[in-house]
Amino acid sequence: MITVREVTEENLEDTFRVCSRNKLDDPRQRKGIAIKRQWLKRMLRDHGPVSMIAYLEGEPAAYVMFYPEEALPYEPHPRKGVLRVECIYNSSPEARGKGVGKALLSHLITEATKGLTCMEEECRFMVAEAFNTGEGVGMEGFYLSSGFKRGEGELYYLIHGEYEPKTRVSYEPMEEDRDRAIVFYNRNCEYSYVFALRIEEALGEAAPDLTVTFVDMWERPMDAARRGVSYLLVNAKPIKSFIGDMEAFRAEVQEALKPQGA
Repeated sequence: MITVREVTEENLEDTFRVCSRNKLDDPRQRKGIAIKRQWLKRMLRDHGPVSMIAYLEGEPAAYVMFYPEEALPYEPHPRKGVLRVECIYNSSPEARGKGVGKALLSHLITEATKGLTCMEEECRFMVAEAFNTGEGVGMEGFYLSSGFKRGEGELYYLIHGEYEPKTRVSYEPMEEDRDRAIVFYNRNCEYSYVFALRIEEALGEAAPDLTVTFVDMWERPMDAARRGVSYLLVNAKPIKSFIGDMEAFRAEVQEALKPQGA
């Protein structure tokens, strides 16, 4: 049997039983969990529940996080009445293929249609940016099979209105960003902080003398917003390669560090 519950103070720890199922004893992950726990409690206080858990036979199996786009402090042009689906994740191999993720997303759509506590106005449409964890079903296919459509750099699902593309900000190089690296992390996910630490280590291998600065996107939103919310800047240049391909990452970082005109 599948049941869906909002995440409140009472079942908040079940969040991490889903998202960090096999990493609860990892020291770095525990730091990321502590950061997200603080964030979740603040969101509950300020907006009400912003996540749900699907339970399979009473055990937490899948998780979805959502909030109004207007709640993002680093979003310079938030759209009114837009619900952002930040992530949906089924971490349990035993629960995959049993409709848990579908049931969770379907429940969220139903609640968004009726009216979610976290939204002060009627939901016009939902948006999601698909990413893949390498586990289970690819997220773009999952959203599309659930009724989402392709928008401009995002997927959307109409609720009570029409789709409105997002106004995106492009990064304009700043003099203060030169000769250093800026790593951005998002406290809404325990993996983001851990990933930031891995990026710092990868930068240490690629450019040992480079100064590295972390930016918490919720605590320093203006620093993130005016830089186009990139995940990594090196010498005032956005880095596109990920550390999973260390050779490409190292090459792009070293290219970014070359003097202008070189």
